[in-house]
Amino acid sequence: MSNNLVGDVLSEELGAWIDIFQKRRSGVITADHIKRFAKLDPSPFAVAAKDAKREIEKFAAKTARKLSTIFKKRIIVDPLPPEFTDENLAQWATFNFRPVFLPREDIGATRLLKSWTKPEKWFYDRVSDGKIKPIYTDLPPTMLRGCWHLADFTIGADYADGSQVFVNDPLATIFADLRSKKLIGRHSNTPDGSRFSITPNEWQDCVLAHVASKLGVTRAQMRLERAIEFNAIGNLYDPNRGKFNAWEWFEDRFEDSSRLCGGGRVCGGLADVDDYWHGRRSSGIAARPLVSFIR
Repeated sequence: MSNNLVGDVLSEELGAWIDIFQKRRSGVITADHIKRFAKLDPSPFAVAAKDAKREIEKFAAKTARKLSTIFKKRIIVDPLPPEFTDENLAQWATFNFRPVFLPREDIGATRLLKSWTKPEKWFYDRVSDGKIKPIYTDLPPTMLRGCWHLADFTIGADYADGSQVFVNDPLATIFADLRSKKLIGRHSNTPDGSRFSITPNEWQDCVLAHVASKLGVTRAQMRLERAIEFNAIGNLYDPNRGKFNAWEWFEDRFEDSSRLCGGGRVCGGLADVDDYWHGRRSSGIAARPLVSFIR
C-alpha cells in the first residue's frame, strides 16, 4: 500500500458513513445536518463562531447536573476559561478538539459508580505497589485534575497491519510534515498522516509542540491523556473510546522506562491498561493530545 494521508480510502469512507449513521441514530447529527450535507454546504456540522461560547455555556450547565448525578454529590463546574472565546472554540472544533470538564474526583478501586467502566484490576494493583508513577506530586494516578480540558474526539481505527489511520484525522498534515522532515519515524506501511507508529518519546519531544502551536495553546498546557482521563472521557463524553482493536499511549510512566497504554476493544476497551517500553514504535498504538486549563 502506498504511503499517503488517508490510508485505505474505501475503508475510511465506510468508517465515516458508519459513524454518521450512528450519530444520526443517537441524535448528535440531525435531519437539518443531513439536508445541509446533501446541498453540499461546506460546513454542515459546524457551530457558527458567534454561537460557540453560548453552546459551551449550555454544555457546562448540563455537565454540572450530569456529574452531580453520577458522583452522587454536588459537583461545581469551574467558570469557563478566558481562552474559551467564540473564535478559539470554533478553531479548536476544526481539529476535533472539544471542551470537557473533569471534576477533582478519585476513581479508586473501591469506588462504586453506576454504569461506569473502571480500569482493570491490574491498573489499581500497579498503582498500589508504586509501579505507576504520578506525573504530578498532588495528583495520584487515579485522581482527576478538576479543570476544563480540550479533548481530542477524532474517531479511532481498527488495526489493519499498520496501515490504518484515524477517520478524517485533522492532525494528519502535522504527522505527514514531521515525517517528511524525518522528525518522527514510521514503519514501511505507515501512512504519512497516521498517528500510529509514533513513539512516546517522539510525542513528548516533537509532536505535542507542533499540535500545541496549531491549536494556539502553550506546550506547557499540552500532554497525552493519563489512563484515568482516557477512561473518564470515554465514560462521560466520548462513546467511541475503547471501541477499536488498536491501542493508545498514555502520559503515565510505568517503573523507570515504560509508559502506560490501553483502550483496546479486545482487551476490555475502557478497562484496558497495559505498559510498554517508552521507545517502542508500535504500528498498533496511537495517542491523543490533551489540553488542560488549570486555574
